[in-house]
Amino acid sequence: MFILSGCYNNSHIRTLKVLEEGELVVSFNSSINFASEENLRDVDGEVRGQGGNVPIGLTGLRSEFSLLKGYKNSEAGFYGGYGFSDWGSGWHLGLEHKKYIKLKNLRRVKAGINIELTEMKPFGKIIHSIQSIKTTTSKENPFYGGFHSIYTYGSRGGHVTWYNSFKNIYYKFLIKGVGITLGREIFFNLFGMNTSTILQVDASVLSQEFLNINGGSIKAGDEYDRLGTISASLGFNFFNTRLKKKNQLTPLPKPRKDPVLKFDPETGIPIKKTSSGLEFDPETGEPVFDKGRNKNRR
Repeated sequence: MFILSGCYNNSHIRTLKVLEEGELVVSFNSSINFASEENLRDVDGEVRGQGGNVPIGLTGLRSEFSLLKGYKNSEAGFYGGYGFSDWGSGWHLGLEHKKYIKLKNLRRVKAGINIELTEMKPFGKIIHSIQSIKTTTSKENPFYGGFHSIYTYGSRGGHVTWYNSFKNIYYKFLIKGVGITLGREIFFNLFGMNTSTILQVDASVLSQEFLNINGGSIKAGDEYDRLGTISASLGFNFFNTRLKKKNQLTPLPKPRKDPVLKFDPETGIPIKKTSSGLEFDPETGEPVFDKGRNKNRR
């Protein structure tokens, strides 16, 4: 059974368009996480007695702003945002980098990493990273897919007063996982600007481990059953390149040169020339030959 949890994040949504060198894209994204109700529950001790999830302080319902710049065969940028979970709200800031890889007879893929620092009071700071490889998109190929891995490391160093079980418990945790990504990017014209909308779904399998427990009955190093989580994301991208007009790169036709006119030396009237190369006298309509050459023959 899946419920709206909002206590984890397994999605990273960005444009899958290959950016030109120097091209910028501004993105606004939102994601919501659906996690198993067994997520991070202690299997032994007073935390289980309360029937609650072990809090990690990572927002699952979040909104982000990001800025990416295209480089030669790669892209890089930064992002930041604010989000909410079952335990409160918090901010996050991160960096990202992706490489464009060309596969034989296939679409290029984007392979890279994003890493962020997030904080939610009364929890400590958390390092959260997603590594991914996804196919690129275009107007002709709007659908994409790929794989991702996840790494999250953090600690809980404050008091959660509304849950007595967590008052005197301090712990560190490590979460790792793998998953798949499916999505669609739709390109359109907005006030003459290149724009796109993305819909994305991520599904992941996670494993968690408690590393250092101070107080309570959770054992450090305990590893718990693997958990499933699904997220849905929506993104809007605004590129700084204008849409190219149709046939903009088609070369212009070669300008026509004025034909070299020849004149009848006796009358001064232009001599008409046909496509066959014959010249005719405009008055008599008879073919005109090189008179100088004819005179020499005589």
